[in-house]
Amino acid sequence: MKIKKHSGFTLIELLVVISIIAILAGFALPVFTRAQKSGRLSNSLNNANQISKALKMYAMDTGGIYPTYKDPEDATQLVATSNEALELLMPKYSKSKLIFVEKNSAWCKGQTQGSDGANQYKLNPKDCDWTYVRGLSETNDPRLPLLATAFSEGGKVYVKDTTKKGGVWGGEDAILVSVDHSCKQVNVGSGMKETGSGTMITRPDDRSKNMFEKADDWLAGDQVEVLMPK
Repeated sequence: MKIKKHSGFTLIELLVVISIIAILAGFALPVFTRAQKSGRLSNSLNNANQISKALKMYAMDTGGIYPTYKDPEDATQLVATSNEALELLMPKYSKSKLIFVEKNSAWCKGQTQGSDGANQYKLNPKDCDWTYVRGLSETNDPRLPLLATAFSEGGKVYVKDTTKKGGVWGGEDAILVSVDHSCKQVNVGSGMKETGSGTMITRPDDRSKNMFEKADDWLAGDQVEVLMPK
């Protein structure tokens, strides 16, 4: 009587297959991560374009001035956060508050949609991941920054830690909107520069200077201020 031999994988063959799968996964994961980040950046750039259009329409109705006062008819109370400034765009110029949110940002950690009732057109804490420059108008230097991905707390820079505020793109990328309404993605080597405290967006006329730092020849004016989210 002949005994049937059952064919199968040996332990060595299984280990070889597992090793090959692990190697392929090691190559695929960084590619997938980069593709995922690229998609998120494209979405953020699209949101910036929508905000830019809303800001332009707002300026058309206010003599060219971008959101500066809590009430456009009352010049006594200045907006103090980017939430307060960008909230003025709703609902007349933007019907969706979601264009101000980046769900992967630490600034928006724990954010809920809150699109109904009293919260529909209100930018509450965690509803905004944008830094906004108050006090500018369409007559200012078109190269001046108007809006950008929100910085880290206490500084006009980005950090590498993606779990920290200002680290949503790992200190490598940012979205920038200028006074002339141009919207673009900037990165290290092209519009951004690493410093000891983090990564800064550089001025177009001097790459050694931070675009969001005030100077006599840049972002000058008593009402001009770089505002952070809340």
